[in-house]
Amino acid sequence: MNKKDIFYDELCLSIYTMNRYFHQLYQIVLGEYELTYLQYMVLLNIKQQGKCTLVVICRNLDLDTNTLTPVVKKLMTKKWIKREKSVSDGRSFELFLTSNAEQRFELIQIEIAKIQAKLIGNDQQQFTKILGQAHTLNNRVLELIDELANKK
Repeated sequence: MNKKDIFYDELCLSIYTMNRYFHQLYQIVLGEYELTYLQYMVLLNIKQQGKCTLVVICRNLDLDTNTLTPVVKKLMTKKWIKREKSVSDGRSFELFLTSNAEQRFELIQIEIAKIQAKLIGNDQQQFTKILGQAHTLNNRVLELIDELANKK
């Protein structure tokens, strides 16, 4: 194995480990509300949009509907969200936070803001650079996925 291969393997392991650590970090807050990180991301999308369809959330999170449908159903069962037929398109449903969920979600966001402040601290510039690099890497990986998928 050459240095390039070792570096690539270390990069992959680092990204995998960081993903696990972020999930653990968020679970400290989300566990109290019996939410998973993915459920939180769905709620965050709905909160940011006010109301939105499952298709919009799928696009924003880059996930398929068959992945998110059970998540949305679970959030409905837990009374975090409701769905109503869209006024503009009666064939689709819009999702929105329940009034009780709005209040609980605000509490979650306060706790997450504390975590973010501790993590980032006064080093906003460094984290902005890391975020840019993460976006670049994500785009490269997506391009490679498209390239390899089109060869088959």
